[in-house]
Amino acid sequence: MSLSAVERALTKINEPLANFGSKIGGAFLILMSIIVIAQVFFRYLFNAPLDWTDETSRFLMIYMVYLALPAVYLTDKNIAMTLFLDKIRKKRAGHLVMFAIHLLSIVAFAIWVKAGVSFFYSGSVRADSLPIQMYVIYFIPPFMFALTSFSALQKAISELNLYLLPELSGQPITSNGI
Repeated sequence: MSLSAVERALTKINEPLANFGSKIGGAFLILMSIIVIAQVFFRYLFNAPLDWTDETSRFLMIYMVYLALPAVYLTDKNIAMTLFLDKIRKKRAGHLVMFAIHLLSIVAFAIWVKAGVSFFYSGSVRADSLPIQMYVIYFIPPFMFALTSFSALQKAISELNLYLLPELSGQPITSNGI
């Protein structure tokens, strides 16, 4: 199986998952906004603050961020310092550097998954104002980091493919290969 075939297979899996996560995360953002507005409304107009809104908003934000993580990674919308990368991105060596960066991301995601699973098992306590166990909240980070590692793998394979087959990038191949 070629690298391009593996990349296409990962794309068929990653893009729908990223799209679904983004849509659910967007719905959570809308719901969180409604809850915050309701809290302001009840606190200042009725002088009767709702005790569950702060924690619910916080939990929705946690889910929203992690659900969007694969889409953010796939579309390169994450925060990055690109001064160096912008200078080499169009060169063949840039694909090799990006490949290494994606591999490092996979390693970081694996570490976060391991730490997140340990944290998940410590979540047998209840939330302060909601009738849920905290492991419901602690579940999402390791799960979404694991899914995002597949996005990083897809991008790593793409960069390796572009390095090995520079004609795929549409860039001219220089005599020194860079």
